Amino acid sequence: MQKYLTAFLMIALLFVTACSSNSSDSDATQATDDTAIGSATTEATAAPFTTADEPCQLFDLIDDVLLSAVDENVPPVTDADLTYGSPDAKYTIIVYSNFTCSHCANLEPVLETLQQLYPQDVRIVFRYVTTGGVSDIAAQAAEAANNQGKFGEMKDILFANQATWYYYSEDEFRTWLGDQATALGMDADQFSTDMNAENLLNKITFNRSQVDELGITGTPTLYVNNRQYSPYQDRSIYTLATMVNVLNIADKKLGACPTVDINFTKDLQAVISTDKGDIVVDLYEDTAPYTVAYFKYLVDQGWYDNNEFFVSTDEYALGGDPSNTLYGGPGFVFYNELTSGQTLDEGGLLVSFNRLGTGYNSGVFMLTKTAVTDFSGDLTVFGKVIDGMDVLNALETRDYSLDPADPFYDSINSITIIEK
Repeated sequence: MQKYLTAFLMIALLFVTACSSNSSDSDATQATDDTAIGSATTEATAAPFTTADEPCQLFDLIDDVLLSAVDENVPPVTDADLTYGSPDAKYTIIVYSNFTCSHCANLEPVLETLQQLYPQDVRIVFRYVTTGGVSDIAAQAAEAANNQGKFGEMKDILFANQATWYYYSEDEFRTWLGDQATALGMDADQFSTDMNAENLLNKITFNRSQVDELGITGTPTLYVNNRQYSPYQDRSIYTLATMVNVLNIADKKLGACPTVDINFTKDLQAVISTDKGDIVVDLYEDTAPYTVAYFKYLVDQGWYDNNEFFVSTDEYALGGDPSNTLYGGPGFVFYNELTSGQTLDEGGLLVSFNRLGTGYNSGVFMLTKTAVTDFSGDLTVFGKVIDGMDVLNALETRDYSLDPADPFYDSINSITIIEK
């Protein structure tokens, strides 16, 4: 699990290169997959995002990191597009791709996996960017295969064998494509005829004009419901699946930074009601007043109602994010109140938890079952379990997962704040 958390810590900082749309790749040899989680090496930003002077800032992973505003110039999806996934899907991901681009070849199986993980949520629209020569011929082959219901198969063959056919002459490439069509059970003669049909060639020319009008300068370029996916962000299945899960809780967002009162006159306790029983926590309103105040606000707004414990290990449990990703915040983040030398050296601690950097607290919390070895120093401890450690320890083990097919075992029914 730890490697996944480390990768997400760097979600706002990863840079992914792209292939130029103005010329063919000079080398189609497959580069190291730029979507792989192991390629992340950048460290988190050191400067706190929130401070005691500005304890709350608006922040949303989708709007501030991953997607730009809607681009009205993106051509609408039509029956002429090459697609896979339900036309009724909530999220249409348009990928502008080039069959000669190695990064495009790396991305395509990631998009296929995403669509398979979220078959009702995600539709992929594949739009090729042509740059002449074998790039154009590959697009012709995809269109001709689509006429016989074999677009997906031909697309996958083209990308899988990119490093081979890229160096073919145009005649060699056409011969090779004919062999692939036969192997796929297609009518090879019809395939060859369709590849050179005037209407197909006109479509490719028209598609290229639309690419130029939209201003695509590199491939792959992604749009999610006509919002461009940042070219500076990781395109791994982990980040894209996180995006889908966070998009799915858009209706739960609370919006603007709230006005909170940190001048508490009474001792506060939180009763975390779970499907295994209640966990009662004494809140540290004296030493972590901002954290307690924002936690109380989220409780009062029902943010935690019917949430899952989306991670549970022998050392800790994580909850407080309806998207179950660590990144599905209410639309704002708040201040880290740190104690010098602070460590998570015992069980029963309530800890404000985030993986985006200091001052990005979004309501996710950790409950420690015992001393925690992985995290210390930049997390705010804002409470201590005074009853219900048996309930906490009874939470079943669940690794971090973005696969919607993976079950959850324990739920947070609600949280109630009690004044003593």
